[in-house]
Amino acid sequence: MLFSSSLRLFFFLFLLFSASFLHVRAADEDDNIRGDSIKVDPSLKFENPSLRQAYIALQSWKQAIFSDPFNFTANWNGSDVCSYKGIFCAPSPSSRSKTRVVAGIDLNHADMAGYLPSELGLLTDLALFHLNSNRFCGSVPITFKNMKLLYELDLSNNRFVGKFPLVVLSLPSLKFLDLRYNEFEGGLPSKLFDKELDAIFLNHNRFRFGIPENLGNSPVSALVLADNDLGGCIPGSIGRMGKTLNEIILSNDNLTGCLPPQIGNLKNVTVFDVGFNRLSGPLPSSVGNMRSLEQLNVGNNRFTGVIPSSICQLSNLENFTYSFNFFTGDAPRCAALSGGDVAVNGSMNCVAGKERQRSSKECSSPASRPVDCSKFGCNNIFSPPPPPSFKMAPTVRVLPPPPPSSKMSPTFRANPPPPPSFKMSPTFRANPPPPPSSKMSPSVKASPPPPPSSKMSPSVKAYPPPPPPIYEPSPPPPPPSSGMSPSVRAYTPPPPPPPVEYYPPTTQSPPPPEYQQTPSPPYYQYTSSPPPPTYYAVQSPPPPPPVTTSCPPPSPVYYTPVTQSPPPPPPVYYPPVTQSPPPPLPVYYPPVTQSPPPPPPFDYSPVTQSPPPPPPVYYPPPPAPPVYYPPVTQSPPPPP
Repeated sequence: MLFSSSLRLFFFLFLLFSASFLHVRAADEDDNIRGDSIKVDPSLKFENPSLRQAYIALQSWKQAIFSDPFNFTANWNGSDVCSYKGIFCAPSPSSRSKTRVVAGIDLNHADMAGYLPSELGLLTDLALFHLNSNRFCGSVPITFKNMKLLYELDLSNNRFVGKFPLVVLSLPSLKFLDLRYNEFEGGLPSKLFDKELDAIFLNHNRFRFGIPENLGNSPVSALVLADNDLGGCIPGSIGRMGKTLNEIILSNDNLTGCLPPQIGNLKNVTVFDVGFNRLSGPLPSSVGNMRSLEQLNVGNNRFTGVIPSSICQLSNLENFTYSFNFFTGDAPRCAALSGGDVAVNGSMNCVAGKERQRSSKECSSPASRPVDCSKFGCNNIFSPPPPPSFKMAPTVRVLPPPPPSSKMSPTFRANPPPPPSFKMSPTFRANPPPPPSSKMSPSVKASPPPPPSSKMSPSVKAYPPPPPPIYEPSPPPPPPSSGMSPSVRAYTPPPPPPPVEYYPPTTQSPPPPEYQQTPSPPYYQYTSSPPPPTYYAVQSPPPPPPVTTSCPPPSPVYYTPVTQSPPPPPPVYYPPVTQSPPPPLPVYYPPVTQSPPPPPPFDYSPVTQSPPPPPPVYYPPPPAPPVYYPPVTQSPPPPP
């Protein structure tokens, strides 16, 4: 008995050890990709081992691409990988002999579908990786950690899923990160804001669990977290970003609490957008210290009190939106702004004597009452969740909006964005999900094929001319631009992904870019998402058989025949009982059973024998022709 239990224990430990060994081995294989699935033709000659590795990586990727409508990979053959479309080579920064290596990949707007194989980790000299506006899915391979020189990573407007790709936190040279318009979910890792990045674009995903408390540690110049479901408060640490931050967009994020007064320290910020949230309390007078402010949007929230006059004295202010709140007054200075060079929209508030304000009933509702900001506990806001956040990866993404698209989780929740659209004449946005398509990153002139071989080198010494500003992350599809209100350039959408109006990063270049004002603000209107109406085939009234599932508008074909039968009951629709002149009720459905999907003609085949029976004919089931043809039902059949 003792021997038996010892044997079982030994067997259990053996299984445990085996599982651990296999797990470690799998991890090793992930880290040290060999590309064994690709057989390199011995006749191929490569300039150097690095290009041979690149060949293996790109051939593996080519096999992982399911759709390539524009034939980007048509010439991905042979040993001259530097001639492959979308692939750029440059002298290796670690070689004195100017050995050429693959330094950049730019497949923006290729509309490819597939996934990223682990073999891409063989591209250890890669400095720029742009995949904006494709249909790649799955997750980001852990092998990307081998890309020690990667400077720009743009995976925007694809169909990537899962938690935040932690592998990007292990990229030492990374400066520009663009993951917007995907299906990433869970929490934001706090380490993201400890990393030396210059631009972070995470809008239009499914991130939750609040903004980490260490937000203020980030040295970014552009931060866009809009259109997620973050919730919680804006950390007071945001005030520590004053030296580097130029633009911050937190709209449509389900944020609560009050605006921290520390935002007054953001003296270099030109764009500050927190519209379409659930923020409340007064507007801090410290906003008047944001002397570089050009675009200020606090619309569609629950702010109360009076607009501080210091805000309306900002010399660079071009657009100020505070509509759809519960403000009860504004300083004379603010009233003077209307009609001047500043586009102001203060509609739908509770300011007495002004036009287009809320009703007295709304202005006396609980939402209009002042709040005690200390009760939100926003100094330590929502901090608990952030750390564990990514582990929880809630299955929030219930809707599988086709990748980019769709309405993106945020689905402009809460606030009634729509209303603003009409009335806010001057204000730029008025769109429900108004994430400011700010003109961010002027330098961003759209970088479709930005990486000409030489330029794409990480700021690090890599690749001689590493113009950091280079990252004008691929231009997004121009679709959105909904001319919305004329208001001043209201954040011109840069070249980001489709509906994306989030300007690709404003390159950190020291001098904050001169945001070229572009008139109409093309606000992203989740148009990209597939039109849901597509599948309404089953219009037919009665619960028709599955046949009706044809997606396009159901053609009325099926019930046309029904017209002939005058007395037919409503159910007649589907069984095409057309020919039967005035068949009695019973006739309809018996035959119907057999013709679920078959064409109308066959439906009532059983009755076909009696061609055009006279009106009174009821032809009983066993049609005994001569016997009781006359409708004299009284005379039963004579006895034998």
